[in-house]
Amino acid sequence: MTSGARKSRRSIRRGRALLVAPVLAATIGGGIAMSQPASAAARPDAHRFLSAVVPCESGGNPGVVNEIGAGGLFQFLPSTWRGVGGQGLPQHASAAEQWKRAHILYAQQGTSPWYASKSCWGSKI
Repeated sequence: MTSGARKSRRSIRRGRALLVAPVLAATIGGGIAMSQPASAAARPDAHRFLSAVVPCESGGNPGVVNEIGAGGLFQFLPSTWRGVGGQGLPQHASAAEQWKRAHILYAQQGTSPWYASKSCWGSKI
């Protein structure tokens, strides 16, 4: 085989790799992207879910703080509170602000942040 033929075969292999990589990435990424709406569609209505969480997490007291420092209606940890744009501490924010931040967190993570209290809210949604 001549060196020209070897180079040609390498070029074909590279060309195939360059073609396959984006197709593979799109296939994998597309599958992931397609699974997101399905899981989001399976989520309960945000307001209904969060309304069920409040009595379980805080008993409806917007100023309550637990022993590990989670506070407010939805028992936000300070780092989670800041992660959804909250300022200061959640237990010092208005109830409306706590609801707003809880909706943001729910949109980002679904029910998982409140999984520990699922035995309380699970039958209410």
